[in-house]
Amino acid sequence: MNNVDLLWDDFKERFAFKKDEYKKIADFCNRNCKEMRDIILQTADELTENTFLFRLPWDMEATNEPVNFGGKIKWNYSFNEDEEFIFQLNRHRYWICLGQAFWIKQDDIYVITFLNQLLDWINENIDIENTDSKVWRTLETGLRADYWVRAMSFFTSHPLVTDEIKEKFFYALSVHAKHLATNPKEGFSIKSNWGVMEYAGLYVLSQVLKNDEYKKKAIYFLKMALHTQIHDDGMQWEASPMYHNEVLDAYFEVLRVAKLYNDEVFSKDEKNIIKNMAFATLYHTYPNHHQILTGDSDDTDVRDLLSRAALLFKDSLLKFAGYKELDFESAWLFGTEGIVFYEKLESKRLSGGLIACHESGEAIWRDSYNESSDFIYFRNTSLGGGHGHQDKLHMELWFEGEEILRDSGRFTYKDVEERYRLKGSQAHNVPIINNSEYAECKDSWIYKSLPPSMGNTFVIKENMLLFEGFHCGYIDFNVILRRRVVAPTSDIIIISDEIIGNKENNLSQHFAFGRNIILKKENNVITGQGERCEFSVMCFDEKGELLPEITNSLLSRHYNQIEETFSLKVNTTGSYFLTTVIVKNRENKKIEIVKEDVYNFAYDVMLSKDTAQGYVITINKEKYSVVLIKNDVGNHSDLNGIRGVYGLGQTMVAELHKNPEYMTVLKW
Repeated sequence: MNNVDLLWDDFKERFAFKKDEYKKIADFCNRNCKEMRDIILQTADELTENTFLFRLPWDMEATNEPVNFGGKIKWNYSFNEDEEFIFQLNRHRYWICLGQAFWIKQDDIYVITFLNQLLDWINENIDIENTDSKVWRTLETGLRADYWVRAMSFFTSHPLVTDEIKEKFFYALSVHAKHLATNPKEGFSIKSNWGVMEYAGLYVLSQVLKNDEYKKKAIYFLKMALHTQIHDDGMQWEASPMYHNEVLDAYFEVLRVAKLYNDEVFSKDEKNIIKNMAFATLYHTYPNHHQILTGDSDDTDVRDLLSRAALLFKDSLLKFAGYKELDFESAWLFGTEGIVFYEKLESKRLSGGLIACHESGEAIWRDSYNESSDFIYFRNTSLGGGHGHQDKLHMELWFEGEEILRDSGRFTYKDVEERYRLKGSQAHNVPIINNSEYAECKDSWIYKSLPPSMGNTFVIKENMLLFEGFHCGYIDFNVILRRRVVAPTSDIIIISDEIIGNKENNLSQHFAFGRNIILKKENNVITGQGERCEFSVMCFDEKGELLPEITNSLLSRHYNQIEETFSLKVNTTGSYFLTTVIVKNRENKKIEIVKEDVYNFAYDVMLSKDTAQGYVITINKEKYSVVLIKNDVGNHSDLNGIRGVYGLGQTMVAELHKNPEYMTVLKW
């Protein structure tokens, strides 16, 4: 028996299931994962004709137009002048679909297609020095290595896989492993999502090829990246939930493969970091289970990842956030043992509330983890490198499981107008000074400046919320921006922006609304109508009411897809404050939003309109007062309030319908 035979037998023993096992997995997917099964089969059928449409949930650069190569695939083809098509084409994630389709439909066309495309790619591209470098980026090399192993595992017992094919397969894997192991950009790999996917691939190859040197190097860099990139709150540093989840999934694959080889890659503390990442994914979901769209992210359901996390960590809370039955992909990864274990795993209900991610500069509140929940999200953090957007002080809002205020997505990485518009501040729900960017883009990936965020405060008190933050992006205009998001109840959202410094600048607010929201002007109020709820919007500055402009804003739910939805813009000049109040309209209940002067009870004076804001919001018989003080409390402005209810604090709320004796201070 030669070395190839030994490698093949070990590979088969570790990665492949028995024939009866595959049939049981296919039967499970036919019964429980029909939607994903149909996507996989459609993808596999198109591949048999050399047609490529990147539609899988975690395809990082999806497409919406099929590309057919006829009889010969051009592996460095740039569709629509977008190099990302080359990268996605050469990750070969779609080959796994061929293996799954083979066992679902029992048709040799899928193994024939896989082997033909695999051998064609090897023949065309295995000589790295004489191949287009875009085919051999280290990111694709790491991903491809793992996907090849997973794809080939479906066919280990098929007679069409000859000894010659096995030899070429292992030779090609060895070329991949050497390319990854000799990657000179070690510093970049330690700090980037690339590094985790590179060295996850090298770890898989080190086991398949029985190379201890490669394994040692892979584990070292996987550990370095874990300790370097992941915040204490569990989020990966690059300010994109999608790339956080790609990194998380790469660590999941290392854990899975390590178990196949009875290997302990990570310490208990390091496994807890990965588990903490999974909980960060759980928290960073909308009521519809999709990842938050900030930074370079797509509108992707994360329940497959959470199901995988629940299985790996045997965790009942993660199970609650995942699917009821194991997801399609995990069924093929973990087999009937995983399917049965997941079914028996307890599901423990999560309670709503506030999640404060201090290191990541984010706060997430929801009233429950039901799909009909109210949801508020706030971020004020670093730009996060190339995948971050100009979204300091950005906030998002859902009422009753319906998206009200949203992020705008990414659309493309090409050096085109849409890239910069979607990265820019005006595509986000943020305050802006003089209609200018606070961190202009140098190119698609680099910002000209990196102004700091500061002063984040995330408070919940008596079910009342305050999210507050500052940033220095407009310091050249002698302005520091402050935003306060106050929610006396989840039906009332006050978004108040404030200039600290020179108020003789234009201060504007931009709000992008969900796809199903229609905005209309009714007298001095903007009304919003969705599929599930209605709401009213009013805006104010120091002088009184302002009527915002209804306009449109770009929205990209997925790479290569773009549309427009309603948006609002309101601006003021010569005012320290600009405040928007959004109130959910409950059925047959009267709403009133009134701006009132703030009274100082200790010295019997009204505070000036440029130092204090007061609002009274009435919903039928419920009445709430909100007081926002610009400066520290003191110097004859130290016991302030509205309608006979007072307190000491910069941000205060009172439930007037309950006849309180004092205001509730959310920030002193």
